[in-house]
Amino acid sequence: MLLQLIVLVVAVALIGWLAAWMLAQKPVTSTQQLIQQRRYAEAVTEADRLIARAPRDVAARIHRAEALKLLGKFEEALTGYEDALRLDPRDAAAREGVALALTRLGRDLDRAKRLMEETIATTPEIQEFQALELAHVLLRRGETAEALRLFDDNLVLLQTRFRDDYTDADPLLAETLLLFSELSGAAGDAERAAALRKQAEEWAGEDARLV
Repeated sequence: MLLQLIVLVVAVALIGWLAAWMLAQKPVTSTQQLIQQRRYAEAVTEADRLIARAPRDVAARIHRAEALKLLGKFEEALTGYEDALRLDPRDAAAREGVALALTRLGRDLDRAKRLMEETIATTPEIQEFQALELAHVLLRRGETAEALRLFDDNLVLLQTRFRDDYTDADPLLAETLLLFSELSGAAGDAERAAALRKQAEEWAGEDARLV
């Protein structure tokens, strides 16, 4: 009887924990679904609809910027990330988005570096991805030795991520693969660089403009 009671209590606690965890997860939005389907222009339109309904929706602005970036519209994407950052200066995705868009545009690389360093220090998430982004900024700034050191420090984790964790084609990771390719090329591994670039293009789809 006691054993049955213990099993029941554990089961109830587990169910409660799972329910709380599920509620804490950010729901997949319609914009995200469209991006996953590689319908980027429609994702922008859907995000516009959500923003019109809720102007302070930071997530909708970030997803809109992601779709624009995949379309190669980096100037418009930067504006979207900046809008999200003004609404929530602590949002890591907005900060990283601004840093990467600035770097793509070759503009204000000092700020891009500062944003990435502050984000890694205050909001560490998938740190090897953040380190790759910072290495990309450093490389574009001409700080090649530091960029390659940071890349090398995180290379095994990056390889593990894409070998074991992120195996499904995800357009939202296409840029990460592109940066991985860029740093691999800078490190002298042309074969890996070419393979990663091809993978990035496949994950992003025909309508994407990654560069």
